[in-house]
Amino acid sequence: MTSRTMQGQGSAEPGKRRSFLSGHQKRTLKENLAAFAFLIPALAVVFTFGIFPIFYAAYVSLYKWRIKQNEWRGLDNYVNAMGDVAYVFFFILALALIITGLIVAYRAIKESRFKRIPFYLSALYLIPGAAIAWGFTLIILKAITFFAQEEAIAAGEAARLGNTFLGLLFIAAGIVLSIGIQRFIDKTLHNKGRILPNFTLQATAVVLTLALGFVIGRFTYVEMQSSERAAVALVRVRYLILALVPLVIGYFIWVWGSRQQSNLKLALSILAATVFIAGGVWLATIWPTISADSDADFYQSLSVTIYYSMLTVPVQLGVSMILAYLLYQPLKGRPFFRIIFFIPYIAPAVATAGIFDAMFSLRPDSFANSIMVAFGAAPVKWLRESGSAISTLGQAFGIEAAANWDFGPSLALIVVILFNIWVFVGYDTVIFLAGLGNIPHTLYEAAKIDGAGRWSLFRHITFPLLSPTTYFLSVISIIGTFKAFNHLYVLRDPAAKGTIDSASVHFFVTFFRG
Repeated sequence: MTSRTMQGQGSAEPGKRRSFLSGHQKRTLKENLAAFAFLIPALAVVFTFGIFPIFYAAYVSLYKWRIKQNEWRGLDNYVNAMGDVAYVFFFILALALIITGLIVAYRAIKESRFKRIPFYLSALYLIPGAAIAWGFTLIILKAITFFAQEEAIAAGEAARLGNTFLGLLFIAAGIVLSIGIQRFIDKTLHNKGRILPNFTLQATAVVLTLALGFVIGRFTYVEMQSSERAAVALVRVRYLILALVPLVIGYFIWVWGSRQQSNLKLALSILAATVFIAGGVWLATIWPTISADSDADFYQSLSVTIYYSMLTVPVQLGVSMILAYLLYQPLKGRPFFRIIFFIPYIAPAVATAGIFDAMFSLRPDSFANSIMVAFGAAPVKWLRESGSAISTLGQAFGIEAAANWDFGPSLALIVVILFNIWVFVGYDTVIFLAGLGNIPHTLYEAAKIDGAGRWSLFRHITFPLLSPTTYFLSVISIIGTFKAFNHLYVLRDPAAKGTIDSASVHFFVTFFRG
């Protein structure tokens, strides 16, 4: 009887159906699904306010679009603004996307080899990656062409593309295929207990970047060939590429030289600097020819933006760090001063810009001109002055040679820079104060025992440990200067001749110019 029971049990074992997923894999799948469920709101916000505006702006830029959608223009808007440099810009963008895709693929292959997974098995993830990438593309196309206007569609200039439901279906199919391929690889390699990487995300990135790079490159080439000045554009593109090659070579020499540990490092650094200078001189020499037929206002807006960022961010962060360091000391009334410094940041930008406009009015009795007169200088026009700030202020103080100092930002832009510093110093100061609060006091106490003074404490402890905060504020400030609009638009004046129109203001004015 015992033998029959054992035989019965033995015959029942082979009859058991093995589950598609093991217990550990089921738990992992549930955890991943729960994580994605929590991420869905964040992904929706990122898509709505981050990804969609970028692609929709790119879609709008391909049309003549003055309030309503008109004829298809392709890259004409970019070429009219940038000249033939626009073609090189899009070729570089396509090349950057392709290189990014190849780098992601190389890193995935490297990780696959490290995990001892055969290449042909890792390549299977390209199937779900392609499905997810196509689904994402269908959703993006549906989102950006959803607002195509009926007049443009009727005229054959636009169409509504993509399919949201089909896109979601492809993404779901890609996820299912990814799980199936993961299971297939586990069975093929007889994997037990070892967690193998899933390359679906990398495969999706590779497919998206390579496909998008190819599409942009092909589209740019077709647009250049169909242009009325294709022959001239091709010559200018070649000249610009030849000018950029030395800069790329110099960069790689500098990177390679920085990794050396011998005298070769100095020699390579000198060589890289020489190549950089030669490439820069060559580029500056041929730039007027390359950028011919472009919009001068566009390049002026870029130079204004660069001046605005370079002169605002360092001064703003330097003043904020000093104020934060002073307010961190045991002084009376620290909360009051923190509030005072923070008020300009929380005040409405239009109101504060209006106050600055009144302070720097061209009237001789305005606040700024009263200070100039008090120091023995002549009144100036401030926000209505398009000339160089150095030249204008020098002449106001009676320096005759200053008439030849016609370089640098305009005086109107300097006033805008002062406004930006005044507004954002309070915000940066509060962030620096938070960073100072995270520095352990034991470091200061140990340094004081060793005889360190205030300057040594700041130089060797405070400043290095504030580097993460400084980096964060630097990035935020640079981004803020490049997208600044409200106060620039309020403070701009026709008399300044566009010398305070940054790129964002120029794009806005161009869009609504009609």
